[in-house]
Amino acid sequence: MSERKGETVERRPGAARYEWDDFRLDMDAYRLERRGEMLAVEPKALDLLALLVSEPGHLFTKQEIFDRVWPGTAVTDHALTRVVAQLRRILGDDSREPRYIETVPTRGYRWLRPVTLARVAGAPSPSSVPRAPGPAEDPPRGEGGADKAAAAPGIPQGLARPGRWNAWALGLASVLLALFAAGFWTSHTESRATTGGAVEGPGPSAAWRDVAWPVQVTTHDGLDLHPALSPRGDALAFASDRSGSIEIYVRPLADAAVDRMLTSDGGHNLQPAWSPDGTQLAYHSTVKGGIWVVPAHGGVPRQIAVEGANPAWSPDGRLIAFQSDEYADVTPSAFGAQNGSTLWIVGANGTNLRPVTRAGNPIGGHAAPAWSPDGNHIAFTVADGGRNNGVWMVSLRTGDVAALVNRRGLYEVAFAPDGSALYAAGGEAIVHRLPLDAERGRLAGPIETIPIPGVPGVRGLSVSADGRRLAFAGLALSSQIWSQPIKADGSPAGPPRALTTDTSRRNSAAVVSPDGRRIAYMSTRRGEPPNVWVMDIDGANRVQVTSNETSDGTPSWFPDSRRVAYFTNRNESDGLWSVDVTTRREEPLIDFSQSVRARLTGATPYEFELSPSMASAVVAVASPPEGRRALFVSPLATFTPERLTDPAYWIGYPAWSPDERQIAAELKDGSSTHLVVVDARTGEHRQITRERGQTWVRSWSPDGKNVAVAALRDGTWSLRWVEVATGRQGTITPPVPPHVYLRYPEWSPRNDVVVFERGELRGNIWTLPLH
Repeated sequence: MSERKGETVERRPGAARYEWDDFRLDMDAYRLERRGEMLAVEPKALDLLALLVSEPGHLFTKQEIFDRVWPGTAVTDHALTRVVAQLRRILGDDSREPRYIETVPTRGYRWLRPVTLARVAGAPSPSSVPRAPGPAEDPPRGEGGADKAAAAPGIPQGLARPGRWNAWALGLASVLLALFAAGFWTSHTESRATTGGAVEGPGPSAAWRDVAWPVQVTTHDGLDLHPALSPRGDALAFASDRSGSIEIYVRPLADAAVDRMLTSDGGHNLQPAWSPDGTQLAYHSTVKGGIWVVPAHGGVPRQIAVEGANPAWSPDGRLIAFQSDEYADVTPSAFGAQNGSTLWIVGANGTNLRPVTRAGNPIGGHAAPAWSPDGNHIAFTVADGGRNNGVWMVSLRTGDVAALVNRRGLYEVAFAPDGSALYAAGGEAIVHRLPLDAERGRLAGPIETIPIPGVPGVRGLSVSADGRRLAFAGLALSSQIWSQPIKADGSPAGPPRALTTDTSRRNSAAVVSPDGRRIAYMSTRRGEPPNVWVMDIDGANRVQVTSNETSDGTPSWFPDSRRVAYFTNRNESDGLWSVDVTTRREEPLIDFSQSVRARLTGATPYEFELSPSMASAVVAVASPPEGRRALFVSPLATFTPERLTDPAYWIGYPAWSPDERQIAAELKDGSSTHLVVVDARTGEHRQITRERGQTWVRSWSPDGKNVAVAALRDGTWSLRWVEVATGRQGTITPPVPPHVYLRYPEWSPRNDVVVFERGELRGNIWTLPLH
């Protein structure tokens, strides 16, 4: 039958099946399988995949794709990049080192992998399926790529969906599509929106489990988080802000049970963990610091470690493992820990403290320990470690450390009671099941993805003793850009107000133009990576100025107030680009190629800050062997970075002074961070703040006398200015409730406002049947 663009096409019973690696694309059944298991793919993504594999090596231009996948429909580049990103997640592909889908900058996409055409009886015989080009070959060219694709078996020109799915499949697809719309972006922005550094591959993926609806356990209109199911299965411990402070509560799981407040000291107490016999609970105190233990039926808490968080009991109840970094971030996608955090073990009586992991093995923040049921291993997560991010395992017998999966966005793990699997989560509405070889501490099969409908994000996992239930916190974040009017001295001149009020996943990293008239910021919508937006200083006229399938973020204004520079990993490599906010014209500035990385002495770049004149740049890198951050500076025109700060100190998150003679930065000391000021020529640094907690550096006042910071003190965030000469501090915004955070205070060049990110987190405890 003839087929014309835009028509609904009835598929033939003899349509093609394309096979590569472990995958099979069956266009007759209209499904993608891996190892025989159906994968959840939204229809447009399946249509695009069918088009690409129909002719490996052929460059499909964006216009060809629009005509074939979205016939007769007006579509933006943004829709295409979102679908490509979804395919990469499902296939386990990496845009920087693609195995399957190659991005050809400004042109389109090309399928790289050789494909076998497995024909079904009655299917017409194809002339050939081109092989993917080798490294030294040009891709196939020639006689009308679009016509060739249209003639390939099973790929009609309209790519219309068949009406072949049964009711079960359609129901599952509806739920999964809703979940994708709710935010299945696994390569998401980390909590402190860094410029990127290395981007980890997604790791092995596998089939999706049938959808099961979770059950809501708590209904507090605030923040409930960190659930822990008791060993006997008769109670649930969790943290909640319902009293005004975050405290530990215990709820019996019988009908009509009443929550019992276990702690009441105003300590912002978090992360409860039951002892194996159910008689005690360990937890972390944000205000008092460290690890504490309290009788499960009430009593006087006692401190067993002066610093640390995320306690986990050994199976015999004699020891407690924990991470050295303390809890600082409530966002669903928050790091478990920053680079430098390590794992420790202490006796349940507070004696015999000893390290389990050491900094640099692996590079990154070691967090969220979970003890294997046999007591021989501790699983943990790594964040802020570039390509090391993911789930790791340490043997307590040999001390050997090995990666289970390198995938960013996995921040917490929980063992199945029989040790056959680990469950992992990181803020998305999904949980990953990692099958384990318990004896060797290795993966025993492909990772299973469990969709969690009805909640925006999942954190804080706990598996019941019988392995039949999973408890978690279902979290929702409202992240907006706010503006605080200020007086000449930086103190508030009136109440703050929201500049954005949308439902984006996160709005962050705002910067004010040199003329004080506009704001550039990074916004992440659900289902897509971050992009750069611009709005007027009063919040009007919001416009998206970049659209990319990988992250565009950390904007900086040029002195002309017309162009914005931003960090991106488009074109399969990290780099710095610029965009004209009026014409939307984009151009590359710096490509972080291997040669540039070599100048960084093998270190991984993280934060990147341009000087106000755009003459110089400072980049914070994780320096081997332990991964401490150090600052490098360079002229922007040539970009020949030279080390500025001593790598013996952890110094990162830089901010140039207005005269470009100094750089404000963060010094990490133990679990706390402090403001330091670095001489931009000599690298000598001077520590300004010394309080316990977090001091997250952002910007300078226009006169260069003060630095604006986000400060975490006693479990609550506020915005402060710090006088560089004296260390004197003042309030920009007062402390907020414990379920609210403040970030990125950006001082306007006009000295009239400070713009910042304000995030409000709400959540409840849920359970999910596992069998």
